Amino acid sequence: MKHLSLALLATVLSMPLSAAEPTQPTEPAEIPVEGSVWDTLVPKDWDPRAEYETISKEIYGKSSPEQLEDTDRRAAQLFDAMQEAWSNAPLRQDLDDTALTLPGFVVPLEGDDKNLREFLLVPYFGACIHFPPPPRNQVVLVKMQGEGMPVDMMWDAVVIEGTLKVDSHDTEYGTAGYVLEAKSAKLFKGEQ
Repeated sequence: MKHLSLALLATVLSMPLSAAEPTQPTEPAEIPVEGSVWDTLVPKDWDPRAEYETISKEIYGKSSPEQLEDTDRRAAQLFDAMQEAWSNAPLRQDLDDTALTLPGFVVPLEGDDKNLREFLLVPYFGACIHFPPPPRNQVVLVKMQGEGMPVDMMWDAVVIEGTLKVDSHDTEYGTAGYVLEAKSAKLFKGEQ
């Protein structure tokens, strides 16, 4: 339990706490960025740490999950509850149909030996490969136009440009809250 709880807590603590002010989308609007672009995808009033604490208290009461044994039956309850909460994390509906340039890491879904046509874009390396995956407001399903993104780019941080849609999709690696209809992909070269 200690390992699971610490992994959950690390995931929660790595989440952004604030988002940029919403904009009224036009066709297509640009997302104003204050801080990380990933912060912008999280509703301003949603606090993942508070959600974790609430769920943890419901399951463990006054005990701390870190103080209990790995075999405690509540470990599975906590994992399932956090998985459910993250799969239903709130989304920014006002961002639908906005232009977006988003850096991140690739989790491949569909393609061939040369190009990826669909993949998840996540804010940190290893997200969605290790459980639990990030909340759905931190997972973007990328659908590349044309031939797709070269497969050899999936091992590095990339920058994807396209139009963001608010549309939740369950995948084998977690739930994506957004779809990015991508027109270009390039390697990340630092602050852009």
